[in-house]
Amino acid sequence: MVRNNPISPDVAMDSSPAIIARIDQPVIVRRPEERTSPILAASPHSGRIYPPDLLAQSSLPLALLRRSEDAYVDTLIAAAPDFGIATVTAPFPRVFIDPNRSTRELDTVLFPDLPGPSAGATPHVQAGLGVIPRMSAGGRPLYDGPLNVAEARQRIADYYRPYHGAIDVDLKASHDVFGIAILLDFHSMPAIAAGGVDIVLGDRHGSACDPAIMAHVEAVFRDQGFLVRRNRPYAGGYTTACYGKPGQNRHAIQIEINRGLYLNEEQVTRSGTFPATREKVEAVLRALAEESWT
Repeated sequence: MVRNNPISPDVAMDSSPAIIARIDQPVIVRRPEERTSPILAASPHSGRIYPPDLLAQSSLPLALLRRSEDAYVDTLIAAAPDFGIATVTAPFPRVFIDPNRSTRELDTVLFPDLPGPSAGATPHVQAGLGVIPRMSAGGRPLYDGPLNVAEARQRIADYYRPYHGAIDVDLKASHDVFGIAILLDFHSMPAIAAGGVDIVLGDRHGSACDPAIMAHVEAVFRDQGFLVRRNRPYAGGYTTACYGKPGQNRHAIQIEINRGLYLNEEQVTRSGTFPATREKVEAVLRALAEESWT
């Protein structure tokens, strides 16, 4: 069953499409009328419903907060259920909580009252990009001071866990029905980081996906005219590592789309090339949905 998405894929290209509102639905799941593909398409970073509490806590205006979004990636993949592919998207913004991080990646600078030694002193955390980010895109501090650790625990319980719970449920359903589950984790990358390519496919250097599946996904993107590269500079994050278990016939690929293909990055608005890019992404999804993965 397809649930209504509070962010319509046909929102006009205006200068301020983000919503400031309480988030009533922590995860958006859209399922096809008939499950015909083992693929699940996810978008963890395109959420643009900003809780009023976040705006009150943050030292940055909404326009700068939005630059951390993988803006409109959810819209690029919105037609997936029409092809038999389910989607899971996060309505909350990445600066609020990042579901592509481990819950252990808590920042002791932002949460100095964390009990005991931190187990999350990863490069992401050290850069201020833990599960609750301390820094925004461009290296701007999100808050004027520290937060209480209870705030982190509440965000994880209310938003992070429902998001990952939805992914887990749908991947298990795919595996039960088809004997295989494939997660395509959609993101976007700044044009300056893309290095001249359109798409970067990350499979943790082969550990998260069967090589034949990775090769086929790459070929389908290339068939649509995209310039594709693997694992540089994005090899896949927490989600790819968590759900990519090829030995169990569970596969995960992180897909980074060059924002220059569809977005005005400075204003975080859809550019004139957005419809053409969406059409090509939809063609990729359609072709993958028609594949007999068994």
